[in-house]
Amino acid sequence: MEVSTMPGRVENVAYDIAGTTLSGLLARPAPEVPSRGLLLAVHGGGSRAAYWHRDNAPEGSLLLLGAALGWTVLAIDRPGYGASAGLDRERQGLDAQADALFELIDEWAGGPAEVPVFVAAHSMGAILSLRMGADKRGRDLLGLAVGGVPLRYTPARLAEFAAVPTGGDFVPSTGGSTPDTFFGPPGSYDPALLTRAGRVVAPVPMAEFLDVRRSPETLPGVLSRVRPPVHWAVAEFERSNLAGPEVLAEVRGLLVRSGWVETYMQLGVGHNISLHHAARAYHLRVLAFAEQCLLSFAGRG
Repeated sequence: MEVSTMPGRVENVAYDIAGTTLSGLLARPAPEVPSRGLLLAVHGGGSRAAYWHRDNAPEGSLLLLGAALGWTVLAIDRPGYGASAGLDRERQGLDAQADALFELIDEWAGGPAEVPVFVAAHSMGAILSLRMGADKRGRDLLGLAVGGVPLRYTPARLAEFAAVPTGGDFVPSTGGSTPDTFFGPPGSYDPALLTRAGRVVAPVPMAEFLDVRRSPETLPGVLSRVRPPVHWAVAEFERSNLAGPEVLAEVRGLLVRSGWVETYMQLGVGHNISLHHAARAYHLRVLAFAEQCLLSFAGRG
C-alpha cells in the first residue's frame, strides 16, 4: 500500500486490494487540526477520482475542504477505473466493487467500527454506496451522502440505455449525450470541462452499466435495507433522471431502516453536482451532515 504523509496537499495514491491496484487521490488534515475520520469519496460512471478534486478549481475541491475540517479524504478510482482499468468483466459489477471497497476500508481504517468512515458518492458510485449501506458489512458506516442517484430514469435515458450494445468490456462512446444532460445552464460551470483537455471522463465498464441500467428495479429493495444515515441530494437542473419533489418523497418512504434521512435540492447545478461553481456549497452540506453523524458515532461507546 502506498500512503500519503503530506498534510494539506492532494496526492496520488495506490492500494493493492483484492488482487488489483486501486488508484486515487488523498488529502490529510494538518497535524494541528483534530481528526474527524475517513471520508471515502466515490465517483460516478464514466468519471474518476478527479471528479472530487481538480487542481485548477481548488475552491470546489471536496478533498481540500474536507482536510481543512479534519477529515482524511480518499477519492478512489473505483474498480475498473484508473489503475484497474481493464479489470476482468466478472470483477467490474457493483457487488464485486463493494467487496473491494469494504476490503479497502478494512485495510485503511480497520473497519468502520474502529474509525469513523463516511461515504460521499455520486450517480453510479452512489448506487454502489447504497448497496454497501444495505450490506451487513456496512451497518457501521458513519453515514452516506449521495447525489445524482437514478431512482427513476427519464424516458430519453431509458431509450438511450436500451440501444447500447452489451457485448464488449466497455460501453461504446457514441457522443450522443449533450452538456445539458449532465450540466446546468451556461455560467453554472467552467466551460473548460467540455474541452478535450478539461473533461473528467473515462470509459464505463460494461458489467457496472448492466447493474446500473436495472437500478429502477433493484434500488427500492436496496434502500429498504440501508441502515446508516443518508443525505440524498438532487440537482436543480437534473436531466438524466427524474428528481422532483415526488422522487424525494419516495426516497424518504423507502429508507425505512436508515438512522435518519435528509433530502434536498442543490440549486445551480446539473447532474454532475461537484463539477459546478456551487460545488463548495454542496460539499459544505455534505460535511455538515457527516459532522452530525459523528455525534451518533461518539455515542456508541
